[in-house]
Amino acid sequence: MAIDKVNPGRHAAAGEPSRAYRHGLSRPSSYKIGYSLGKWLPRGVLFRIADLLADATHWANPEPARYLRANLRSAFPGWTEREVEDLSKRIFRNFARNLVDYGRFDTITDEALDRLLPSAPHLDVLEASFSKGRGVILVTGHIGNWELGALYFARHGFKINVVTIPEGRERIDSIRGAYRLRQDIRTIVVDGSPFSSLEIVAALRRGEIVAMLVDRWDGADGVPAKFFGADRRFPRGPFVLSRVTGAPIIPAFIVRDGSAYRGVVDPPFFMEEAEDEPGALRVSASLERMIRIYPDQWYNFAPR
Repeated sequence: MAIDKVNPGRHAAAGEPSRAYRHGLSRPSSYKIGYSLGKWLPRGVLFRIADLLADATHWANPEPARYLRANLRSAFPGWTEREVEDLSKRIFRNFARNLVDYGRFDTITDEALDRLLPSAPHLDVLEASFSKGRGVILVTGHIGNWELGALYFARHGFKINVVTIPEGRERIDSIRGAYRLRQDIRTIVVDGSPFSSLEIVAALRRGEIVAMLVDRWDGADGVPAKFFGADRRFPRGPFVLSRVTGAPIIPAFIVRDGSAYRGVVDPPFFMEEAEDEPGALRVSASLERMIRIYPDQWYNFAPR
């Protein structure tokens, strides 16, 4: 659960990281400005500034905007070009607003966090797993504000590990890593080393949360599953980890609902069978359902 172009399924056996398809605002200066302004300006003012920057970015970054529109057409083939274009602009605005809130989290109080995210239902599911000495594999996608999910769980006493690959920009990696560290959120960087997988397994066996973004996979060893009617592949990592450690897989999302956010936690499932396809289908169905409900919070700026 991290605002970066992540392919967490690239576990130890994976090769080189894929190209990161960055939104135009995903740069060190954006984070630094966001952190600074978030301390002094009201959220509403920051949102208006973010909307202006988003509109300019939508116009000035044709490649991610083009990929986004292509993904929207694939997911919603019945929509008109006008509907796709309008939604594309709203998505850019919502992404910029996410960055505003991301910057504010660095100094936000527990009381303010409780107002922003009043509750995340079904946390008893996590407690039940922890009581059995198992960790939890949280899987999510590039929808909503996944970074807030990591902060929420950390603030409520859960040990959480965010699995990520290097962004490709050392300064951004450093900013994000330091930010999470201040919030007691551990980052496990998957860079092709076998030690990454050992770290993930160790965290689960300590009864901790391991959070992964799983909706962008370009590896040949992916698990096939239908996604919006098309053949897609999902990373095999979460399913292998569940089978090896006995930890449940739980699709979870943090989406904006009005001026606040709400958590959506799907029922857990275990990989008791030998095949990974049933797990991939469940994850795909969860992602697809959330995107249909919140299409303007789906930040898929990568090519299909």
